[in-house]
Amino acid sequence: RISPLHTSILLTVIYCLIASIIAITALVVSAFRDSSDGFVSALSHADFENILVAILLNVVLIFVVALGVSMLYNFLAKYLGGIEITLDDD
Repeated sequence: RISPLHTSILLTVIYCLIASIIAITALVVSAFRDSSDGFVSALSHADFENILVAILLNVVLIFVVALGVSMLYNFLAKYLGGIEITLDDD
């Protein structure tokens, strides 16, 4: 049995870390591409609201999907058996 809430929180935090790195990289690349007025000027004209809303929407979706998948796993594991893990000293 896995804890749906803890699994969802963990996957959401992992997603946030990865999404932040990708968003910052995309923002810097787009600022370099549109840097005819200068890098700082292009960076300040970036649409931060759209980026923030996209990240927050994805965070909510990741949390809900991870919660649903965890609950589905627990339900199916009750009837089909869970994932077997063998720890060995070899």
